[in-house]
This record gives sequence, structure tokens and C-alpha cells, in this order.
Amino acid sequence: MSKPEHEKGAVCVTGAAGGIGVALIPRLLEEGYAVSAWDMAPGPLASISSDRYAFHTLDTRNTAALAKAVAATRQRFGSIHGLVSLAATYRMQPFLEVDEATFDQHFSINLKGSLFAVQAVLPTLREQKSGAIVLFSSTLARTGGAKSAAYAATKGGILGLARSLALEVAREGIRVNTVSPGLADTAMPRANMEDADMRARAAASPMKRLGMPIDMAEAAIFLLDSENSFMVGQDVRVTGAGLLF
Repeated sequence: MSKPEHEKGAVCVTGAAGGIGVALIPRLLEEGYAVSAWDMAPGPLASISSDRYAFHTLDTRNTAALAKAVAATRQRFGSIHGLVSLAATYRMQPFLEVDEATFDQHFSINLKGSLFAVQAVLPTLREQKSGAIVLFSSTLARTGGAKSAAYAATKGGILGLARSLALEVAREGIRVNTVSPGLADTAMPRANMEDADMRARAAASPMKRLGMPIDMAEAAIFLLDSENSFMVGQDVRVTGAGLLF
């Protein structure tokens, strides 16, 4: 049985104004969580009005800003139920054109930003002896992808980060898992692929469609739910049967 609304605590969401975050946050509110949304700008989230919602303008590479957001979240909502780390960047480039600046940007946002966000939230979860952390990787971490070396490398790092953390904190009542989306109809792939390519990928998929932001959001909701207390260290691949190994 789910906890009463007032007992669920807050979920912190990085990259909250991106496609998956915009789908996830209303669902979190529907499920009775409070939401502390973190991003560079609110974008589509500016229209949300709820006494269980707060937006914090920050860059996940800024540890001081993360610490401030955690403190503000605790002050306003009391407890933190968990973290969903969505902040990421993706730029398709031929391998020999991946320069240091591009790789460093992927590394600092995709991997280091996730590490810093977890480090900001984890002391509160340890104090509470409970919580759920959901990091977002990608199926490209397993398959690789042409012109996607920097993204695939850093998303592979997310898998190692999550598994190591899961082993370290499981005994403390804190669950760590990942979601690995397949190709989803969000801004990042559309900024790198032609519409015809997106349609072709959809037609070639077993379900004859692309993943949608809500598909990924629902996986995060599942992993956050305290009822799923034995889901630890897992990578949930949301691919519409597009990746079965």
C-alpha cells in the first residue's frame, strides 16, 4: 500500500526541464511526492503551480548550488525521498572530430554532474536510512553508436557509477538503479537526427514506434516506489523490445 501523500517526501530531479523531466514531474505530483526540480531554466515547467513543487535554477556541475538546493528542499518539504538524474548532453560527431572540449562537456554534464547530484543528496538519505536514486544511462552504453562515442562512453560510466553506489549503500536502506532508454522522441535525438531517420527507426522497431518521454518517466516512477524494495543495482532498459540482451 502506498504511503499517505504527506509522508512521501520530495524527489529531486536534475535536467528537469527536458522532455523526460517534463513528463515525469506531473506524474510525481500525481503520485503524492513533492518535487524539487533542478535545471538551468524552467522552460515548460514554468506553468506548474503546486505547493508541493519548487524550481531551483542551477548547473549540476556546481556543487555549491547543489548543496543549496538540497538545503532548501529539506527546509520546505522536510524529507527527501530520492533523486532522478536526467541532466545530459548529446552531440553526434565522427570519432576523429571529437575534440577535448566536446568530450569534456559530455563528461562533466553526463557523468560528473550525476556524481555531484548524488553526493549532494546522499547524506540526507543516509540520515533518513531510506531513499531511492535513479540515474539515467542509455542503450548506447551497451551497443555503442556511430558518431556517438562521447555520449556512449559517459553513459557507460553511469552504469558503473550506479552499480558501485548500489553495492555501497544498499545496507543503509538506499536503493540505486538506472533507466536506459532506447531511442525516444525527445529534443536531444531530434537535434542530431533528421526526421526521416527518426521515422525509419520507428518503423524498424518491434513496436513500430519510438519511445516517448512518458515511457521513460513511468520506469523512474516504478524504481522510486518504496514498494519495490528489492530492486537494487538494476538497469531497466525501456526499448520497446529493441534491445534484448
